[in-house]
Amino acid sequence: METKTFGPDQPIKLTEPLDTWLSIGLRDFAVPEAAGSSARVFLLEYDPFAGDYVDYPAIKVMRPDKIQYALPLFRNEVRILDLMRDVPGITPMLAMGFLKVEDGTWPEEIAPLTTSLKNRGSALKLQGTLELYTPDETDDFLSHLDTRVSAGWLIFIVLPRRWEDNLYLRCDAGYTRGEFHRTFPVSQALQASFQICQIIQAAHDRGIVYLDHKILHYYWNDPRQQVFALDWNIGRLVADENNQEVFEFDILQFSARALHHLLTGRQAPGSVKVGANKPEEIQNSPHQYEPVWTYDDQKRLTEDELALLGKAIQGEYPTAQALGHDLYALLEERQSVA
Repeated sequence: METKTFGPDQPIKLTEPLDTWLSIGLRDFAVPEAAGSSARVFLLEYDPFAGDYVDYPAIKVMRPDKIQYALPLFRNEVRILDLMRDVPGITPMLAMGFLKVEDGTWPEEIAPLTTSLKNRGSALKLQGTLELYTPDETDDFLSHLDTRVSAGWLIFIVLPRRWEDNLYLRCDAGYTRGEFHRTFPVSQALQASFQICQIIQAAHDRGIVYLDHKILHYYWNDPRQQVFALDWNIGRLVADENNQEVFEFDILQFSARALHHLLTGRQAPGSVKVGANKPEEIQNSPHQYEPVWTYDDQKRLTEDELALLGKAIQGEYPTAQALGHDLYALLEERQSVA
């Protein structure tokens, strides 16, 4: 563990907000739905984390006004990221720690789409002290969690900043103005969905559920044709519970939210809305959804694809591996007629 200072005149700086806007291609969008219920996210300017291309990471900081709510979520996320560190498609934890703001006020939650808005939304004026732990010091960090938070410190996690296109802006019918079938074809949607199933299955094999499957949490790396997931704070470890029922609910949440969004441009009717979701919202959501297909759905998707999606949102898949198997078969069908 290292103790550092941060601020506008220090080697470590918190700068632009990353939780109020998203990019796709060369365009930036203000996306209020991207705000988190337990954390603020900023760019972390610290050269040792910048890499060869000055690619500064993101720092996810516990909201100072939501400490009791956020504490178990941060604890879960650190434990989960530690267990999932070797899984392809996971946004890895670069560091974690505690920080204390000693001067400055938290900025407004606004998208930095102009110079003046960027200045208002920046955390650059915040100054203070932070204690920095490496991923190999996770157990030591967790052992100090309650004590440090009780002493007025805020938890933070450092993660790579995702530069890829957020799938919300590629797949949402509203943001694409109905053009999502061009910005993210069905074949890519099936491929991304199959890869997400692999991530979910890897999590279940480790006794972990993700639960918060909003499409905002998934990014698409086009050159590598690879999906990446982030934000595991609503996920939890279920090793000592009746796992199968919990795992099936996790698969259902993926199906009704991300999978339905990828294939139709929207979530299943009645599913938890896109936004700053809380654990109880997801836990109290339905355990089954009735298929409702529009004319555009039936035009865009084949009968087999609609049948799979209908089966998935009705909770008929017992494992992510089984759902992934069927998604891959549909992907091969698409590719064979391309």
